[in-house]
Amino acid sequence: MSQTIQPGKLYEGECEVFKEHVRLCLALDASGFVIERELRQRDGTIFNQVVPVDREADLFDFSAADPYEPKLQRIYEALRRHYVEASAIELPPVDHGDPIHAIGELAACRSEGQLLFKARAIVAALGGTQFVYQWLRFDGDSTASGDAMETRYLAGCRPAWLQQYLARLWYMNDAWIVYARNNIAPAVTSQINLHREDHWLRTEAKSHGFVSGIVLPAHINRGLIGVLQVSNDIAAPAGEQTLWENRVLLRALSAALLDWQVSHVRKTAEFAYHLTADETIVLKTLRYGGDAGNVAEQFGISIHTVYKSIYQRINRKIGVSRINEAVEKATIAGLLD
Repeated sequence: MSQTIQPGKLYEGECEVFKEHVRLCLALDASGFVIERELRQRDGTIFNQVVPVDREADLFDFSAADPYEPKLQRIYEALRRHYVEASAIELPPVDHGDPIHAIGELAACRSEGQLLFKARAIVAALGGTQFVYQWLRFDGDSTASGDAMETRYLAGCRPAWLQQYLARLWYMNDAWIVYARNNIAPAVTSQINLHREDHWLRTEAKSHGFVSGIVLPAHINRGLIGVLQVSNDIAAPAGEQTLWENRVLLRALSAALLDWQVSHVRKTAEFAYHLTADETIVLKTLRYGGDAGNVAEQFGISIHTVYKSIYQRINRKIGVSRINEAVEKATIAGLLD
């Protein structure tokens, strides 16, 4: 009888490092293994990476590039043990189909790991060898200004790249992100790169296989964007031309990834707070400028009922004392996007 391992979380460990919180998780789904690394900085900013693990060497590369590896050595060793044990089980092959069909199926993904592997297959079919997808939430209502409160990465690239990218704070000087915050049209690297050819960010990226590239922003709401960066190892202009010819489908992929993330975050928040659909509508009404009068009109009830029943029930579920605090907390949780 062949041995099987059920998809799901295989191991999780966390540690405080220099007053910052790091959590590492190894998970398995029907498509393969992924590592999730979450870093919560002192100021509350969150960086979350989801990285595929195809072989044990990927785990080594990922941990070796982690600046906190000496403090996380015990956790990484446990991750390796669980991976080696689980990887002895042969996973069934997965047919991702043609890119158009596969993009349409992304909404049905049950985990970020499944989403990552499907996106990787789509990118490969459209001329890319590596990609990074970022979901960024900014403080305030504008993506063009303000600071990122939370960034999640789907890393369809070499495991060490994102570790270096975050450790060296390259996200603060990334021309692609600057472009994506202010634009919605796709653009190839040569059109927007603000750095010289010998700039350390460009040379390091090329050493990891990011030679030609295209960026595909997706804006869905105030203070929230998705950014798909797809690259290949073919020199420009040929490498860029390959990606540009597939920009329509790559743009659809970028939008589908953002839609999935927003839906996933919303469902997670709804489950955590046990809010009904009507209660979520109330919070959205207030989030976008409405008041108790608008809520009363929507539901055909009195303003007194809004204050004394609906507001109090929402506040109790979310764990606050004022409805404006409930709106703020729900917004941060991604429930109102």
